[in-house]
Amino acid sequence: MFELSFQGRRLRRAAASAAAAITAGALAVIAAGTRATALAGLLVLVTAALVVDARRWVRLAARSRVGARSEGEVRRTLAGLQAEGSRLRHSLPCGGRGDIDSVAMAPTGIAFTIETKTRTFDAGHLAHARETAVWLRQGRRRWCRRGAVPVLCVVRARGFEAVEDGVLFVSPDRPISALRAGAGTSSRPGFLATQPSPSCGG
Repeated sequence: MFELSFQGRRLRRAAASAAAAITAGALAVIAAGTRATALAGLLVLVTAALVVDARRWVRLAARSRVGARSEGEVRRTLAGLQAEGSRLRHSLPCGGRGDIDSVAMAPTGIAFTIETKTRTFDAGHLAHARETAVWLRQGRRRWCRRGAVPVLCVVRARGFEAVEDGVLFVSPDRPISALRAGAGTSSRPGFLATQPSPSCGG
C-alpha cells in the first residue's frame, strides 16, 4: 500500500535523524569535557536541529499510518463491487504524478478514479482527482471506454454524496450505491440526475 510505504520511509528518516542526534549529543559532551566550548555549543545546536527533524518525520509517519487505514477502509468497501462484475486496481502509478488510490472499472465501460482523504481536502486534491481521471482515459483507454469519473472519498464523513467541480464526493458508507448509479448499473439518485453523463476529467 502506497501510504504504508510512505510510513516506512518516514520512520527510517526519523530513526536516522534520531541516531545522528545521539551521536552529535555525545560529541557535544566530549567537546565540553575538553573545554572546546565553541565546538560543544555548535554540536548542541546540531543535536537540537536533528531532534526537531526526527520529531517531524515521526509526525509525518503517523499521518501516513492514518492514511493507510483510511485507504484500507475504502478498499474493503469497494470489494463488494467485484461480485457485480467490476474490476478493481489499487495504488496504481499515475504517470510520474503519484498514484491513484483505487480504480473501479464497471462492466458498463465507465471507470472511477478514487482518491481517499481521511477528513479534509483542498483545491489541490480536487485538481489531482480530475487529473487522474484524464490520465486514466488517455493511458488506459481499454479500462474506461465510456469515460472516467474522478471520485473523492472522505472517510470521516458519513451519509454524504455530492458532485462538485466535476468530482463525485462520497463518504465510505455510500460509494457502492453512488458508483453503481454513476456507472449506469442502477437508477440514478436525484443528486446525479441533473449532472451530465460521466466523462473523462469531469
